[in-house]
Amino acid sequence: MTAAPPRTGPDVRTARRGRLTGTDGLLVLMTLIWGVNYIVIKAALEVFSPLAFNAVRFALAATAIGLIAWGTGSRRPAPRALLRLAGLGVLGNTCYQLCYIEGMARTRAGTAALIMAAVPVLTAIASHMLGHEQLRWRDLAGLALSTTGLALVVGGDAIGFRSALLGNALMLAAAVLWTAYTILAKPLVDEVGPRVTTAWTMGLGAIPLILICIPSVASQRWGAVTVAAWTGMVFSSLCALVLAYLIWYRGVARLGATRTAFYSNFSPAITLLAAWPLLGEVPTAWQVLGAAGIFGSLAVVRS
Repeated sequence: MTAAPPRTGPDVRTARRGRLTGTDGLLVLMTLIWGVNYIVIKAALEVFSPLAFNAVRFALAATAIGLIAWGTGSRRPAPRALLRLAGLGVLGNTCYQLCYIEGMARTRAGTAALIMAAVPVLTAIASHMLGHEQLRWRDLAGLALSTTGLALVVGGDAIGFRSALLGNALMLAAAVLWTAYTILAKPLVDEVGPRVTTAWTMGLGAIPLILICIPSVASQRWGAVTVAAWTGMVFSSLCALVLAYLIWYRGVARLGATRTAFYSNFSPAITLLAAWPLLGEVPTAWQVLGAAGIFGSLAVVRS
């Protein structure tokens, strides 16, 4: 199979000059989708069991992304790449999604979004340790701010909502898994391209995920699922998984893992603002302090 072109296109050259690119614009759309998705999932889980919801939305998403890859003429990866894609799929679409959906069911939407904002911090540290990207002093300052903010959100929020402690821990595990997924995906994205990587990791990762979720699917009260909940399912599947994942991989390929990951810091602001009127989640003092640290880190790094 023909490998993806090296990162020397106009997006990369423009990004190196510190200017925004077309890929940056798509990443903004991705953050909007993911910010709203927390609200959508939290509302849908009022009628869906967490694992039944994930099983159906992943079956739908894997089918859709597979059709996109087939329709655009994407070729089957070489056997060696296929094994790596399978491992990556289990990491980022089985393990990650199990922690993510169970965490979402046990904590507040705003808190979940803020915890996932740790991904840029973890990604930058991992990229630096692996020698992929060098950290400037601004990056280090941003990492310190973001880490402090994350600690306030995870620990402080659980003081007022002790039942959310397990949910927060699961969301933190999800953030670590997504970071590993992002870092390990970069060589495969360069080798086989964003569409192929998304399609095969999602399809292969969906198989064990759906098998694990079969008991929940069987016990789900499908007659109680409302039209609004089904609409949320479709949005969370086709927009938050298919479209957003394709944009994410395009960003990793063209702008690098660290710059792409920092865009996810915008999603919590959208979630916090929307969760207030829609879910009645009034931001706590801990969330406000934590958000200040997380968003402040973004301003420092991008300055």
